[in-house]
Amino acid sequence: MAASRCPAWRAASTRTRPARVRLMSVHPRVVADDFPATLRFYADLLGEPEKVVAEFEYASFDAGGETVLAVLGRRAAEAVLPVGRGDGGVLVVVPVPDVDATVAALPAGTVVAAPADRPGWGVRSAYLRDPEGNLVEVQTWLPR
Repeated sequence: MAASRCPAWRAASTRTRPARVRLMSVHPRVVADDFPATLRFYADLLGEPEKVVAEFEYASFDAGGETVLAVLGRRAAEAVLPVGRGDGGVLVVVPVPDVDATVAALPAGTVVAAPADRPGWGVRSAYLRDPEGNLVEVQTWLPR
């Protein structure tokens, strides 16, 4: 059934919300218990990452100037967001023009980690849980 014909989707889409943001790149982030081994695995599979920040256990694989996959060490993740083993190790990252405005427009109880600057990663981000319990990061690049 097409989404436009689905009554549940239509009902959910009619609630008050800000104008739809132009879709930018959305990418998965693998949360790894063993950051070096996981980074090696993806580097062997995808080639050298575009960016590695070892002290923050972060690496990104980019294509055309956009991140297509990122790897984040679990210790680094747990320092800023409530990630646990039950999360399956993957979260979805959604770039938005304004993290604070995006969070302000969300229903209560959606946000699990408030907006904050993450200078080591170069972003301002907040963390959410979707209705299925999946982690979602909304982020905006910090000025360089």
